[in-house]
Amino acid sequence: MKFDLRAGAVALAIMVAASGTAWADAYQDGLTAFQSEDYAKALNLLLPYAKDGNAQAAYLIGEMYGPRSWGQKGENRNGVELDNAQAIYWWGEAAKKGNVEAQLKLGWWLMKGQGVVKEDQAAGMNWLLMAANRGEPQAQYEVGLGYWKGRGVKADPIAAYMWLDLSSTEPGFDNAAKYRDEIASHMTKDQVKQAKLMVQAFTPKVAQ
Repeated sequence: MKFDLRAGAVALAIMVAASGTAWADAYQDGLTAFQSEDYAKALNLLLPYAKDGNAQAAYLIGEMYGPRSWGQKGENRNGVELDNAQAIYWWGEAAKKGNVEAQLKLGWWLMKGQGVVKEDQAAGMNWLLMAANRGEPQAQYEVGLGYWKGRGVKADPIAAYMWLDLSSTEPGFDNAAKYRDEIASHMTKDQVKQAKLMVQAFTPKVAQ
């Protein structure tokens, strides 16, 4: 009996397409479960994608394991127990792959420590700067404070002014303008001019 190579190739292509569709459907189901706060289901569905290098899946797993903070709904963990080490690990995996939300969250906790992770302000500023350069306003605000107070970096009023000014244009960051003006009151006219030029020249980096 002859085997039809063309028919076999078509069958294989159909199987591959069906497998790909099922893989995509499972991912979408995982995202839906996360949005519905069905974290046990979301973790089960998203973990294979995170292990396969999906940055968004890794970030969301960090959110499910991590302490409740901004951007998270309520205190109900819904089947996923608090595990700070797992949260930091998955945020780190996502951050390394360029997920700006993970860069912000990882950087923020490294700056604070607070029993979630060993405080490392230099590493925290590094991650926050990555997110800030992508245009993330919370990261820009945190970086501005870091440069103002010398947290993890050498104090730099010009850089502090720049980052706080950039974040001040976003809703919810009213304090940024107040802190920027306070910093400016101790700067020379030339320093303020340089900072304003840096603000004007800033262009958010595009994710690779």
